[in-house]
Amino acid sequence: MDLTKEYPRGPREQLEGIATLPRAVDKARAQLAGTLGEYVYYGCRFNRKLFDTLGVTDDEFLDAVRTAGSDDGVAEWIRDYVRPERAKVEQLNAWVENNAPEPSEREEFCDELERVDPGNDGVTTWTELVELEEGRIKKESSTAT
Repeated sequence: MDLTKEYPRGPREQLEGIATLPRAVDKARAQLAGTLGEYVYYGCRFNRKLFDTLGVTDDEFLDAVRTAGSDDGVAEWIRDYVRPERAKVEQLNAWVENNAPEPSEREEFCDELERVDPGNDGVTTWTELVELEEGRIKKESSTAT
């Protein structure tokens, strides 16, 4: 996957019933290929939350993607090795939908939103911001006349 030329899958997409897992797989593939571009693999808020939910490290996940070869292989690794608690997966999925910035992140969030779509005040979560930036949500500035 070359993230200098295309976007990773969206944070709401699921694999094995786990939101943001396909996105993390795409970013891991790009990390391995040296084509991550401006994306972040280590330390990304979505990856951190996913890896905490799965109980794995960044490097363990990267290794699994390296050896799995496909999304099905990653799903098999999740089922056979990781076996996350369903309640934790549901918490992650809910967080992906409702991850408003913490008070300490508010300024960063607002600055990023203003950079992506000046004047847009309808985006309220990190997921929406990512989807706006990657073109999955229409920009308000593009509808202004």
